[in-house]
Amino acid sequence: MKRMTKPPPRSAAEREERVLQPRSSDPAPDTRPGAGTDAGYLEVTRAAYDTVAASYADLLAGNLAQQPFDRAALSLYAELVHSTGTDDPGTGDEGAPPRVTEVGCGPGRITAHLAALGLDASGIDLSPAMIDEARRRHPELAFTVGSMTDLDLPPGGLHGIVAWYSVIHIPPAEHRAVYAGFHRALKPGGYLLLAFHVGDERRVITDAYGHTGLRYNAYRLQPDRVEEDLAATGFAHVARLTRAPIGMEKSAQAYVLARALPAVLDH
Repeated sequence: MKRMTKPPPRSAAEREERVLQPRSSDPAPDTRPGAGTDAGYLEVTRAAYDTVAASYADLLAGNLAQQPFDRAALSLYAELVHSTGTDDPGTGDEGAPPRVTEVGCGPGRITAHLAALGLDASGIDLSPAMIDEARRRHPELAFTVGSMTDLDLPPGGLHGIVAWYSVIHIPPAEHRAVYAGFHRALKPGGYLLLAFHVGDERRVITDAYGHTGLRYNAYRLQPDRVEEDLAATGFAHVARLTRAPIGMEKSAQAYVLARALPAVLDH
């Protein structure tokens, strides 16, 4: 009798890729410019992630150990952030680890990895249920409900921001406003790390992480466009890694590193 074997764990990107692929019962992707940018997208995205929070967290728990590209990108990012030093002398925080926030942190697995790399890491997510999962799984870290479209962070207070497969839920027409918000929250010279699926299309997700009846958008992005938008909002290009699909992934994956330039004052 043929022995059944358990399939290897999938990457976070692969899991998302799987639910993003249209099936015969799913609506066809709408690739028109600006399609799906209705004002309610934050509410439906929040509701969807509130629904899947527990199963999402369980499915991806420990997954980072199987993802060498993800770990390499995060390790490089942490080393660069550490190289910026901490606060200026006289602030009372000399010698404290650099402060970073993961925006769109979900259940906090990447935030926790950043903390393990020696950073003072915290997380923000749109979904209260995801924040509940993050607080339960990582009680030693700070997690807050919030939106990347309206960050409640002090200007110039962070050494780094990570947005790990989270800007994919914001319509591309709004990305420059989001990146400008990231820039305001970063110290001059602070680092930004983005991870996302490569492509041009919008996908409507209806089934994900063991749940049906959902309906929210995810956008594949072109690295050139992302870097153009970052440059327009005060960031300098540092590095880009684009990797081929792995396993059942259907699109390439990209990691983009940028650094906040000093703000230019108008006179």
